[in-house]
Amino acid sequence: MIYLILTFTFLFAFIFIFLVVVLNFVSEFFAKQNFYGITDKHKNIFLVYLIKFSEIFTPIIKNIEFKIFVDYLNKVDQMLKTFNFNSVKINSYNFVFIQIISMIIGSCISLFIFGFDFLFMICFGLLFLILPYLKIYEQYNKKINEIVKQIPDVANLLAILVYSGIDFNNSVNKITVLLDGTLINELKDVLKKIVLGIDTKVAFKEMAERYNIVQLDSFVKTITMSLDIGTGLTEGLTKIAKQISDDNVAIAEKKAHEAPVKMLLPMTILILPTIFILLFAPFVISFFKSGSLF
Repeated sequence: MIYLILTFTFLFAFIFIFLVVVLNFVSEFFAKQNFYGITDKHKNIFLVYLIKFSEIFTPIIKNIEFKIFVDYLNKVDQMLKTFNFNSVKINSYNFVFIQIISMIIGSCISLFIFGFDFLFMICFGLLFLILPYLKIYEQYNKKINEIVKQIPDVANLLAILVYSGIDFNNSVNKITVLLDGTLINELKDVLKKIVLGIDTKVAFKEMAERYNIVQLDSFVKTITMSLDIGTGLTEGLTKIAKQISDDNVAIAEKKAHEAPVKMLLPMTILILPTIFILLFAPFVISFFKSGSLF
């Protein structure tokens, strides 16, 4: 009975993946032939179909009310807000469904390689289950670190431009032309919102809320307070740039001091056993061959 259920599950997953791949190929072919309207060439059609299919199971996932699972969904939502999936809207429920599909694919791989070995199927399934989360977690941390490093440069340059007599919005626009990076892309989105009529302070606050970074919050609060009260924006930006630069230096020094301690574990696990093998292997071989250590 268990084998029958597993067979139907894997067969269903295989048919679903096959259909999605075929639909993706057909859609891209028609788009290239321009058989229908204007299409978004950058949109991942595979992801679109996968998300649409996941909406069927969203009510089931929403009914799971375990605190750990709800906290996990909130954390995933926080990370997904910072990504741009090329006009594709994806939430934590879609992401959990993608993880489940990934787990089934991992189990299928184990099934084809090792047969019906439950230990390997569970291991491969768990590995493929956490791979999507590890991917977005890595990218999320990478974006955060890049933003924290860019804030001092952006703040200093913005202070110089404002001090030279350029108004705030034009100063931000010039920065987006001169520099590049994650924070610059966020500033471009802020400028687009301002052009659409959204208040400058609201646009900057929305940017800060998406990332929930202390340094970015301080940077945005300095700007919004200066726009509200009318205090010197140049002085505030210069101070916040120096403070964040000092914090970045302190964090780098802390990581440098922690590096030797972190190296102890791989040295203990990988290097020391190899050294012991090289030192004592001749004695062991000699003992088994002649019955003596020499």
